[in-house]
Amino acid sequence: MSNFESKTIPAILLIDDDRNITALLESNLQSEGYRVTSVVRAEDALTLPLDTFNLVITEVRLPGEIDGLELLERMKDDRMTQHIPVVFCTVLDGENDIIAGLNSGADDYVIKPFSLREFMARVRSVLRRHRNFAPASNARTIEYRTLILNVDSRGLIIDGDSISLSPTEFSILTQLLRSRNKLFTREEIFTTAWPGEEMNNPRLVDVNISRLRKKLGSYGQNIVNRSGLGYGFMDI
Repeated sequence: MSNFESKTIPAILLIDDDRNITALLESNLQSEGYRVTSVVRAEDALTLPLDTFNLVITEVRLPGEIDGLELLERMKDDRMTQHIPVVFCTVLDGENDIIAGLNSGADDYVIKPFSLREFMARVRSVLRRHRNFAPASNARTIEYRTLILNVDSRGLIIDGDSISLSPTEFSILTQLLRSRNKLFTREEIFTTAWPGEEMNNPRLVDVNISRLRKKLGSYGQNIVNRSGLGYGFMDI
């Protein structure tokens, strides 16, 4: 669980493709005693255990298919990360950009270039405000509209109804939901769903996804296949 009672040293995640910015912030944050991890893309951040961080600082405009706003939306959809404060540090300085960022749930919005002293003061302020804030429940869930996937109980609820999934179907759905709008090759899906096994029959992935689509009902159409690229759970 990500809170200050369980961690004496706050952990901060930086997401930015400007190495000058990340190097500057890494140095200053570490000098104040924070543990800092830096990645370039939101997709990279989604491969990390986000619930172990006490603060996420991200550019809005990021390389890849997921920008900072969508990353924040995904974090707010997941009960294990919805409590983690997010600060936008971005080149987008328009009034509409700032309003959109704050309305999306960001705890602060800093425009580049910025005063380093002011920025550090804002970081300390955000961390103080969230010092004792923790998830309302220990249950880890991933939610998409009326679909709720409980990672701990391995249960799926759609429109209030419980849906039975096989362990393989659960593994595939978890992988796709954790990185919505990202495409995974059959090899990547196989590695997750059948760890340690060799992919002798690529059709195993297709068959399990076909069954999964049927069980998801109307959400089955969200699992799409792009020829030559793979499968993904898409916003449609």
